[in-house]
Amino acid sequence: MSKVISIVSTKGGVGKTTLSANLGAFLADQGYKTLLIDADVQPSLSQWHLITNKAEHGLRYLFTDPTVTPEDVVSAIEPNLDIIISDDQRDELRKWAQETPDGRFRLRRLLQDRFNHYDFIIIDTQGAVGPLQEASIIASDIILSPVVPDKLSASEFIHNTISMLNRLHESATWMGMEIGTMHGVLNMVENTSDSSAYADQVRAVDFSHLCHVPVNLVDVTISRAVVWKDAASSRTPAHRLESSTRRKSGSALEIMTRLSKEIGLIEEV
Repeated sequence: MSKVISIVSTKGGVGKTTLSANLGAFLADQGYKTLLIDADVQPSLSQWHLITNKAEHGLRYLFTDPTVTPEDVVSAIEPNLDIIISDDQRDELRKWAQETPDGRFRLRRLLQDRFNHYDFIIIDTQGAVGPLQEASIIASDIILSPVVPDKLSASEFIHNTISMLNRLHESATWMGMEIGTMHGVLNMVENTSDSSAYADQVRAVDFSHLCHVPVNLVDVTISRAVVWKDAASSRTPAHRLESSTRRKSGSALEIMTRLSKEIGLIEEV
């Protein structure tokens, strides 16, 4: 069975797409067959990698057509790495998911039944609470949430993202399902006193008293470094650009390796 990972935050601009693109490419380079799903109305992930063979359909067909097959919606990037692009620029799927009885639950069944030949499926979600983000979380085994250590992002994660998980936990329990573990990762960390202070604030939170879903803040941090921008502009995964560095946080390769190990995706590279 595939392991489904949703990249989630109720705040935009925290680096979800960068994390999705780089984590997916890293896992593919380790030999794992990996599928990216761009579930954001702003199709940034769809444009991050160079697509070599584009499918006829994308996200809208995946959600709305009960006869969908991988051949209908999966576009190829490179060996071991595929993508379902976002083609919902008019945000029509939000209304569909709200008005369809199984709108928030269909994705879970589809991925389990028809896309289980992938080792990993990574879903990049919209930076706002909505039915597509909720459908992605319900479909996931693991939830990964980037947290920028500043006042707004830290507060958003501690309060709004956690509140969303609690609400979905209640709905999923009634349906006989479980919400996967949430892993928070400090992202865009700067070498400043403010950044360190907010990082410490997030690490000090006892999430067991706030959230009905297990929440784990991983040890690895992702620094604000030029390699992530270079990766996006060159459409080359960061771990291929930077295997070593003098930065305390480690190179892009070291960060992706440690993160993948810490959240249980890989054992050794």
